[in-house]
Amino acid sequence: MAKHIIHSFFLVLFSVSAFAQEGVKPLSSNINYLYGDLKPVADKQNNSNNYNRAASLSLPFSDDFSYSSTQAYPNQNLWSDSSTYVNSGFAIAPWSIGVATFDGLNRRGYPYTPNLVNMSSSLPADTLTSKPINLNLRVPSDSIALTFYYQARGNGDTPELTDTLLLDYWKPKQATWSTKVWYQRGNTNPNTNDTMFKRGFVWVSDTSYLHDGFKFRFRNKATTAGDFDHWHLDYVYMNINRGMIKDTTNIDFAFGYIPTPYLKNYSAMPWRQYDTNDMVAKNSVFIRNNGITGSQLTYTANFRNGSNTLVHGYTSGAVNVTGIFKYKGWLKDTVVSNPRIKYKFPFLTSAVGYKIQHILFKTTVDDIQRNDTVIQQQNFSNYYAFDDGSAEGGYYINGAGGKIAAKYTTRVTDTLKSVRIYFEPAGSLNLSQTYGFDIVVWQGGPSGPSSSTVYIDPVTRYVNYFPNGTFNKFSEFQLTNELILPPGNYYIGFQQKVATGIVVGFDKNINHSSNLYYDSGNGWTQSSIYGSIMMRPVFGTELPLSVKENPTLKTNLFTVYPNPASDQFIIQSPSQIEKATYTIINSLGQKISDGKIENFTQITTENLSTGIYFLILKVNDQLVQQQKIIIQH
Repeated sequence: MAKHIIHSFFLVLFSVSAFAQEGVKPLSSNINYLYGDLKPVADKQNNSNNYNRAASLSLPFSDDFSYSSTQAYPNQNLWSDSSTYVNSGFAIAPWSIGVATFDGLNRRGYPYTPNLVNMSSSLPADTLTSKPINLNLRVPSDSIALTFYYQARGNGDTPELTDTLLLDYWKPKQATWSTKVWYQRGNTNPNTNDTMFKRGFVWVSDTSYLHDGFKFRFRNKATTAGDFDHWHLDYVYMNINRGMIKDTTNIDFAFGYIPTPYLKNYSAMPWRQYDTNDMVAKNSVFIRNNGITGSQLTYTANFRNGSNTLVHGYTSGAVNVTGIFKYKGWLKDTVVSNPRIKYKFPFLTSAVGYKIQHILFKTTVDDIQRNDTVIQQQNFSNYYAFDDGSAEGGYYINGAGGKIAAKYTTRVTDTLKSVRIYFEPAGSLNLSQTYGFDIVVWQGGPSGPSSSTVYIDPVTRYVNYFPNGTFNKFSEFQLTNELILPPGNYYIGFQQKVATGIVVGFDKNINHSSNLYYDSGNGWTQSSIYGSIMMRPVFGTELPLSVKENPTLKTNLFTVYPNPASDQFIIQSPSQIEKATYTIINSLGQKISDGKIENFTQITTENLSTGIYFLILKVNDQLVQQQKIIIQH
């Protein structure tokens, strides 16, 4: 990642991407602390006074951060601070779902040193300190040890040699820390291939530790100007009777990730646009065996609607699981890893959110049951989303006038009201700079956006890192003229007015690169980077009465041709119909022209600009037919 050469992203891009048309860079902040649209986030405050009065914990001490789907901070029943970020997105093939991530950001997702000049420096950053543990009456022969699993980089930024993950032990009687009882340095390379979790094993045998009030803490040194130098911690466990080679008492089956979405093309979509064909036939479930013994395992998925009513349940047959899985190894039996979905979300009449509870059942004892259940949200609101609500990087393209667009499909006529974009402040967070862009909607072409624009917002917009006065939020840009879009494929995005690129949040866990396109000056190109851009068009249903769908319309009463039309089109009826009229409406819902319909009516289009229009046909002032007319000069 070579962050040491970056003084400010706005002045110079990464050397590895200086000549690339598109790229992804580390975040300078963390949106996930304050914006979790697809998952709830509980901010648990640390109260040091309560902590000081709390009773000491007893062994065993165990935390695998499997609560990552419901909160972004460490469990305050186990830990006394909360600067690390608990998540299920940054780690690759975690030991179980959820890790604690160490980086250069504070507990609010903001850089510790936003104006840091020396980008090669490594400074104290996050800490994760256990609550006091009572080791009184313990002796060295009890074989007390702390084990944990750690990963450098994952989906984040590579820690360099000067960046370190450290472990310290607290001596209760001396009231002092034994520092660096274990540590690991970063790498001289980007660490793109070595993403394996490694095991740390540290004895707690010094008699100065064996008292009530013992604590341990993990901490890191990083470049504290942004979301740099990632370490991911998992499966922290301290107990007696430990062995350095293996732990014979550990039996654990666990989810590794939240299962993939139930929609084919999106993570979320407007309820009005949903169709049962949008659901996938199968999804992916990630289960692993972290123990050394086998068992019979059963997988269940319970679907609950917005009223928390169970609407569907899936239970697999018993699957025989044997032995510990290899690195990155997931259970491959299709009834649990790729279950066929025999349920479809029904036709929707309003916004709704579904909660899917995934559960593992075993015939043997499971030492860690908390990672046997994960909660997944499936939202149908008023927006499209490719991302899962979690940013692991920032997407950008080079070139003044560069364009970024994502493909969205409308099944029914709807109104595009606004576009939400998470703009990521980069480098040294030079927030005083202004970066202009235009919101644009492009017509779909045979292989991506066409050269024709459906809409260019007349007002230039500027990147806003503090929407509504809050840092780390999606910025929502209302269209100057709300845009009516009939059924079809559209490419919605923006055209930047700066050469150095405008950085947009990027989700590295769900891949919708086939729907992302960019143009750096050489024409539209489909993105080659795995992930999803965090850009969400917002739709509403406030259509002019004349263009709302009516399933009872007699759509074959009139014949309209040619379509597309150039200089004119014809409205023809099978016989003379009295009091028949037509109205032409543009995509903004504005009336362009109207008139009477005879048996053979010729409409001149020379004064109409190239684009999409609606033709409204009425008899006796009653709507009988409507359709889209495309004008191409």
